[in-house]
Amino acid sequence: MASKKPAKKPIANVPSLKKAAGKRGDLKARADFSNGGYAGGVFSQFEGAKFSNKRQWVNTPFPADFKKVMTTYDRQELTRKMRWLSVNSGLVRQMISDYALYSVGDGIKAQPSTGDAAWDKLAHKYFTDWGNRPCEITNRYNFSECQTIVCKRIDIDGEIFVLKTFTPEGNPLLQLIESHRVGTTNYSGNVPEGLVDGIMFNKYGAVVGYNVIKSDGDTRLVSAPSMMHVHNPEQVTGARAYSPIQHSLNAIIDNLEMMSLEREAQKANADIVRTITKESGQFAGDVADFQAFNMRPQDYAVYGNNSNNVYNNPQEVGSFIGGKILALAPGEKLESHTSTRGNENFQTFMDFNNRDSSGGVLPYEFVCNPSEVSGPGVRLVTSKAQRQFEARQKVLIDRFCNPVYYYVISKAIANGELPPNDNFHRVNWVTTRKVTVDAGRDATANQRDIQMGLKTLSDHFAEQGMDFYEEVDRRIQEQKYILDKAKEAGVEPWRIYMPQNAQIPDIDGDISAQESAPEADDEGFTPLTK
Repeated sequence: MASKKPAKKPIANVPSLKKAAGKRGDLKARADFSNGGYAGGVFSQFEGAKFSNKRQWVNTPFPADFKKVMTTYDRQELTRKMRWLSVNSGLVRQMISDYALYSVGDGIKAQPSTGDAAWDKLAHKYFTDWGNRPCEITNRYNFSECQTIVCKRIDIDGEIFVLKTFTPEGNPLLQLIESHRVGTTNYSGNVPEGLVDGIMFNKYGAVVGYNVIKSDGDTRLVSAPSMMHVHNPEQVTGARAYSPIQHSLNAIIDNLEMMSLEREAQKANADIVRTITKESGQFAGDVADFQAFNMRPQDYAVYGNNSNNVYNNPQEVGSFIGGKILALAPGEKLESHTSTRGNENFQTFMDFNNRDSSGGVLPYEFVCNPSEVSGPGVRLVTSKAQRQFEARQKVLIDRFCNPVYYYVISKAIANGELPPNDNFHRVNWVTTRKVTVDAGRDATANQRDIQMGLKTLSDHFAEQGMDFYEEVDRRIQEQKYILDKAKEAGVEPWRIYMPQNAQIPDIDGDISAQESAPEADDEGFTPLTK
């Protein structure tokens, strides 16, 4: 009986081959360069991956975890420049202001939605009362002001940290911590394992703590559940965030420098207004010199033998006749600098730089110059801007508003100030009114949707930036007040809120609705109901 030959092992599982290949470096070389790497840079079928002497080398590291790509220096340098631009650049200030104005407005407001109307009303009142008072640790800002600050820090620093803390009595408080207060500056080379630029990670990459730098230079490691890291997430392997405007830093600084130089050139050109040609090249201060400017020398006294007095010092003369006066000797010629940069081409170049700077943030036409577009273009620009504001609102709600609401309401339940509710975490948020260029058209469509039942009143109020509970309560109070006052005065209620004799067409302007409208009485008034 023939013996069976042993099955051949795969080459990859043969230890000797592995060892030999490892010594030669064949496997590593094949893995690194055969289908990519440096060889691929020359022979790659992707044009964007090829080396070329026709364009500059993009001096950036090869792909790696973002924790390593963006160093602490990179983040701090971006933050330093962005903070400078946020107080010196009109374009940057406008973008930051627009984000806060249209994303936050007068505040993003909570609307509890547990399904228990009575409990929702209690929670709404409790959280609203808490948010209307100063609710952060310095006792200066209420909740809507904190939202504005957080929104602006996202644009300037790229991030902000918010600590959930409490008063000595146990009431919830917030502490806003700017990005420079989280870091590893107190560790001189001996950074604990897992601590990356102020954030502590476990071996699975989950955040477990934040290293907060206190005013005295000491640090405190705050546990992750107690801290909110509010930023616009863009990376999976990153630790910290950067400003969404950081790509425009150099272009905006260049614009500021060019504008400064242009202003200086214009000022210098306008500063020299007169020239005098003299044989000596000096302003002697004699009668002829003064008469040239309709001035009398006796009105300006000579102070001793001082050679720098007004008689022979053209700069002193210029101080009381305006502008600078230069005395030129025969043959000398003064050529005034005339700038050719302050023209249409220069303006076009500056506009291009501003447009490029606002790209990826907000539409240039929305921020700077809406006159360049009209009609459908305006609607497109407005729609794109509104999408950006909605994206920012979602970041604020998910990373700031929701955690704050959960913290405040759970504290209230734990302290016995609110009854327990298993669904206490269910909440909707009312944002500021949407940006629109067709207010009348949108209002007509909105009325139609409500009448047809396609939209609820809560949806309508939310789109207008109003709170459903507050508006319904206000309507009830107003209606009750009108009814009481009408009964007290002995008049029909409709005479108060509709005193004019006007027919009520439907929203499409169709007068057919008048057929079923109540008839006017003898005094010429048309009631809403018979």
